[in-house]
Amino acid sequence: MKWKVWFGTIENEEIEVSKNLIESFEKASNDEPLPFNLFEYGLKVFQNEKEYYRKLRQVAIESTEKKVEKEIKREDKYAIALVKALEEVEEAINLLKEKLEDLSEIKEDELVKDFKEKIKSLEGLLERIEKEIDDVMKKISPNVTEIAGSKIAAKLLERAGSFEKLISLPASKIQIIGAEKSLYKALARMRRGKTAKIPKHGVIFIHPFIRTLPKSKRGKMARFLAAKIAIAAKIDYFRGEVEEELYEAVRKRYEELRRK
Repeated sequence: MKWKVWFGTIENEEIEVSKNLIESFEKASNDEPLPFNLFEYGLKVFQNEKEYYRKLRQVAIESTEKKVEKEIKREDKYAIALVKALEEVEEAINLLKEKLEDLSEIKEDELVKDFKEKIKSLEGLLERIEKEIDDVMKKISPNVTEIAGSKIAAKLLERAGSFEKLISLPASKIQIIGAEKSLYKALARMRRGKTAKIPKHGVIFIHPFIRTLPKSKRGKMARFLAAKIAIAAKIDYFRGEVEEELYEAVRKRYEELRRK
């Protein structure tokens, strides 16, 4: 019988070492308990106990990281789809409200009531989507969500295209995500020798620490927040551990600017 072990296979006391230890580690499952001491066979492959456990630990960590990365990729696609759905539902609600206002000015009838019920139903759907976005973003990007909020975090992820692309962006790019059209128009005007106003922030403008500040201070807060988001995204992707001091640093900077 051929036995699958984390470093390959064993059959009739013959060891076949796998060329891909991570793959063999993940497939090391047998219908019956091993009838031999795996460690003793492992020593024939890895020479000594220290090397055996060092390699086993390395393979186990790499396998786990591979699974986590795969899970993040799946979840970030889901988050991106949710953001797009959220924006479409918001657009539908706004459109229906405009039509409702037009109809209400003319006549109150059953059709107007149908519009109101449809809007109420869509608003309920909107709340459920927002709750799902919050849950997903807290799971895959706890630090960015903590300092930026789940809605901004998800919108940044959606605009970037993936978590991998988001962590590769410099803070200056994160700062203006969502304002690219305004930036390109401003740059085009400047190339023609005309004056233009360069946007200081994109989707992060909806953050309360930015929009509640005077206009003269919003740029400074946006730069600081974007820098912390860039750090937070990398921590989320590579470690996934919550760093509470990131939010505290953002809050302190906001308080400093607010007092000046």
